[in-house]
Amino acid sequence: MKTPRGILLERHRQAEAKLDAVRRNALATLPAAEAAGALRAARSGALLLRAALSKAWLELICPCRRAWAGMAALWLALAAANLGMKAAFPTGPALASAPARELGQALEEQRRLLAELLPPVQPPAIQPARPSRRSRSERPAMLKAC
Repeated sequence: MKTPRGILLERHRQAEAKLDAVRRNALATLPAAEAAGALRAARSGALLLRAALSKAWLELICPCRRAWAGMAALWLALAAANLGMKAAFPTGPALASAPARELGQALEEQRRLLAELLPPVQPPAIQPARPSRRSRSERPAMLKAC
């Protein structure tokens, strides 16, 4: 008794010769150079990438070129403004020129003044929760079964 797999493989072996003949006839109609070039191009991933980029360009960029140009101009204006603002401000910190001892004294003075102006923070007194005088079985049920 033959299995379905065996039957399919036998039919495939019989059709293989016919498929090879069809393939040879199709390749014979093409010029040899075109066939070799087509095979190389089909195997090349660069052709697929180029086609995908071309399609993306045609579908995404070309229909709205003015909008993309406006966005590019906006980004260039923002970059110029950002560079202009960086040039207007000094790059070095002003506090770095003061000696460390003077900075420490100024910080300590600020802390002392802050302690004088603000009252000390006292945490609120926490009262313990009162236990219920009734037992759980005596408490009214929130949901009653029907």
